[in-house]
Amino acid sequence: MIARAFRIQARSLLHDIVLLWVLAAAFAMSVLVAAGVPPELADAPPNSRAALFAPFGVVVAVYGAVLAAVYGSFRYTVDRRDGVLAQRLMLERRPTVLLTRVPAAAVGGACISLAAVTGAHAAFGVAFGGLPIDGSTVGRTLLLGAVAGVYGLAVGLVVQTHLVALFIAPMSLAAGLLVVAVWPTMAVHLPLLALLEALGFDVSAAGLAAPDRLDRPVAVLVSAGWMLIGLLGGGILFLIRDLP
Repeated sequence: MIARAFRIQARSLLHDIVLLWVLAAAFAMSVLVAAGVPPELADAPPNSRAALFAPFGVVVAVYGAVLAAVYGSFRYTVDRRDGVLAQRLMLERRPTVLLTRVPAAAVGGACISLAAVTGAHAAFGVAFGGLPIDGSTVGRTLLLGAVAGVYGLAVGLVVQTHLVALFIAPMSLAAGLLVVAVWPTMAVHLPLLALLEALGFDVSAAGLAAPDRLDRPVAVLVSAGWMLIGLLGGGILFLIRDLP
């Protein structure tokens, strides 16, 4: 039964209109980010160009993660609104439905981050002759998107309402970017900045000074804690709540 449930989720990704729209949004947003790069950077020597463009890679990763969180929340709330979940629960047990939605949200989130990276590199290629592709950075960006997709799913499980999730998922994930200017020691413990630090991104572009940053092992623990809290809280509510 679990294998069949995983197959259903895999097939649903191929026909997921929400995922298609968010992929398009991620691609377009990263193109706009690349369009905002100062033209004089195009004259930089090729061997130093990657270092000069590194902060824009972090920005693209952040945008991809925020959109992945939106998608992860929609992955649940749209199906709940449209009655898809109620139909699935007639055939599958609740723990099975919950278990199979986690990897689906992660795969969707990674695809969204990939669309963001693709859009940025396409725009950089047209405007500046391209950038060398750093496989490590791309991999970390996709992993960030996957985790953000699962985070969004947890938010959707808690708030349930479709339009509310549209605001709560990205705002709760990226709250650290708003807090960092006034309370950096708090901001670095919030989900997005902790995830960036855990995955080895340079968060100095977000305004964090070196003394305020977390050590990477601590950032990993903080990030894991946020994910665990979200999935446990959302999962418990999913298991005990009635569905319309």
